[in-house]
Amino acid sequence: MYLAFRDIRASVGRFVLIGSVVGLVTLLIVMLTGLTAGLGKQNTSALEELGPDRFIATTSDDGEFSFTGSAVGADATARWEATDGMDAVTPLGITQTRMTSGGGEGETTESVAVFGLPAGTTVDGATVAEGGVILPEDVATDSGNDGTSAATSVVLGGVPVQVSDGNSTVYYSHVPVAFTDLDTWRQVAHVEDPTVLMADGTLSDEQWETVAAQSGTTALTVKEAFNGLGAYNSERGSLLAIQGLLYGISALVVLAFLSVWTIQRTRDIAVLRALGASKSYVLRDALGQAVTVVASGVGVGGLLGLGLGGLAQGVLPFSLSPATVIVPGVGVLTLGAVGALAATRRVLSTDPRTALGANA
Repeated sequence: MYLAFRDIRASVGRFVLIGSVVGLVTLLIVMLTGLTAGLGKQNTSALEELGPDRFIATTSDDGEFSFTGSAVGADATARWEATDGMDAVTPLGITQTRMTSGGGEGETTESVAVFGLPAGTTVDGATVAEGGVILPEDVATDSGNDGTSAATSVVLGGVPVQVSDGNSTVYYSHVPVAFTDLDTWRQVAHVEDPTVLMADGTLSDEQWETVAAQSGTTALTVKEAFNGLGAYNSERGSLLAIQGLLYGISALVVLAFLSVWTIQRTRDIAVLRALGASKSYVLRDALGQAVTVVASGVGVGGLLGLGLGGLAQGVLPFSLSPATVIVPGVGVLTLGAVGALAATRRVLSTDPRTALGANA
């Protein structure tokens, strides 16, 4: 790789330019990946926290499931509870409303999702108390309730409820979640039947489907249940499409730059070939140069993404993890290497005599 590194030292400017472009694309992908994951958690973290084997729900006439349209009746609940191999069937009520706290000039109003669970259920590190509500952490801070002082009262959808110890840190459909007992949830939501059931058991996939058909319900894994959230698929699909576009741009940029650069290096490559260098040596030299430049750009972009992501976590729904930093970097590097291979393959067909201007 002597020639490759000599070229880099002799033409620092152009290699810094392409490295900067690769780094910028890597930075954009890292930030977008973290934002996609963060927005996803703001949509689904409450469902992931509950994490049953299956959510049992009802569907509309066209077979589509949504949390806003599901309601599981007593007969269906009894059928699931009587199923052999079922360890637990827990009703879960879900609604969205406004929460009011304080009074007079200090009154505040927040939008919250209210999850109703049987009293005594432990969720997100706190226990659901009868007639009480576990406030979302952000809302509790804004309202002056830290969940550890003497209980104060809030109003959920017009229903006064005592504040329980502990705070919730999860979200549902981009709204912070407040956990309360089922009886209180029924008063807030003005409905009797729970939205879904959370079922845990040792049933096979076929058994889940059979019991669901017999009870007039549908059994969904946690990930399948995400589709019942409004705009979840369209939001996530749009962000993933942008990520794919950026990955494609990174490969195209590397391919275009290295194709031009390889053409400009034709005479240098011809000299190497004329001096007896093998085709594999010349290819390794060109490919090593390309991968070095791309890897440098990816490394710088990844580090910038790590730093900016850490800052963004405090103000945006941003998730910073190896999956949102390392995976995008590896993806850009892999696509860049593929683009580099496609661009530098022409060195294998370089004819020393033709490249040096020989007539014979």
